[in-house]
Amino acid sequence: MGVFNITATDGTALAGKIYSPQSPRAVMTLVHGFGEHQGRYAHMSAHLTAHGIAVVTMDLRGHGVSGGARGVCLDYQFMLEDIGAQLTKAMRQFPGVPHFLYGHSMGGGLVLRYVSKAQRIGGLPGQNLRGVIASAPLISLPKPLPKLQIAGARLLRKFAPKTVIPNPISGEDISGLPAEQSLYEADTLNHGKLGVGLALDMIANGEIVLSRAKGIELPIMILHAKDDQLTSHSGSERFAALAPNCRLHSFENCQHEIHNDRPRVEVYERMLDFMNTDATA
Repeated sequence: MGVFNITATDGTALAGKIYSPQSPRAVMTLVHGFGEHQGRYAHMSAHLTAHGIAVVTMDLRGHGVSGGARGVCLDYQFMLEDIGAQLTKAMRQFPGVPHFLYGHSMGGGLVLRYVSKAQRIGGLPGQNLRGVIASAPLISLPKPLPKLQIAGARLLRKFAPKTVIPNPISGEDISGLPAEQSLYEADTLNHGKLGVGLALDMIANGEIVLSRAKGIELPIMILHAKDDQLTSHSGSERFAALAPNCRLHSFENCQHEIHNDRPRVEVYERMLDFMNTDATA
């Protein structure tokens, strides 16, 4: 495993890791979700590298060991640019092989936005991006936020943009497995701090993603738990019905992090199948 650092356009320091077999046949650039960090995907990365796929991870701004106040992003455009820089790093590190983007939860919504025609930033000329995997993407919430709460957040964003509101996430909402619940809650790099700007942009991003779904030509695979309490499975259904080359796989008897729950083996198998065949046929 190697480490790297990127300085974002606004000067924020971003920390990343590279997991690679000796001769990778494909590369997956991974974008984590809200309140967590890249280290929580070490198991997934080890599994993929054992099957010949390199993984490039990075802590988003305001998360993990990257710079920025916890949970704060004044403009979602910064995060999209950060993903562009991460993907460029991956393509320069591993030229001439197929590349894939993976995002979970907030990261899932970000990668879907990133690959929309109107949004793509960074990458390399003639980039070899073959497909996208979105795990429990934040396209919509299971329950819409009250209008009064949204209005209050907009006021805070205007007059106190660095305001952070508590947004703790329970281990029970992450996984149905007690061991995974304990791991999540004991991880000191996880946080439950949500900046008002980030909150508003996450919600708006889902609407933008849906509005652009028909124009996304890349192969897309969405993985989502039907009973997800943090992001809406029906939002993924809506997106999959609009996008021309999207396949949705739904899972039962599990929670938000399907890769850290009962279906883990099947999730990994579907990811490998997608990168081996579905997106390269």
